Amino acid sequence: MLQELLKPEAVRVNLESEDKEELFEEMTEVLVAQCPGLDRAEVLDSLLQREAKMTTGVVPGIAVPHAINQKIKKPICAVGISKEGIDYEALDGKPVHIVFMLLFPADDTAAHLNIMQELAFVFGVPDFYKSLMDKNSGAQVVQAIVQAEESL
Repeated sequence: MLQELLKPEAVRVNLESEDKEELFEEMTEVLVAQCPGLDRAEVLDSLLQREAKMTTGVVPGIAVPHAINQKIKKPICAVGISKEGIDYEALDGKPVHIVFMLLFPADDTAAHLNIMQELAFVFGVPDFYKSLMDKNSGAQVVQAIVQAEESL
């Protein structure tokens, strides 16, 4: 499932952001680059509104900001990695190093739930976090995620 969603060109292994606001702006650019018809400000606003309800930094070191978008027909994802860590206001109060930012179509609740569930399973794979932190390219990150998913 994740293999179909992830693209090496949508992965940033050296995020420049230092805080959540910068991160959302940086990662929104990656999402919009995948789907040029999207309105950058609208995407950013929907992600920030969802995040305002409750932080998506719920897994130690990992955040999954996500939102619904009326203009897309299938889910899109951007992955970011920060070696230094990002002040994310996560539940554990610690920095986030890995970010999965997702947009879901408004009319596909099943895909939304299935992808979020699959990510939760992958996050539980032993050494998943460490394996991503060791990668230096988008292709390597995608390969590591696919391998983790296949190990389930």
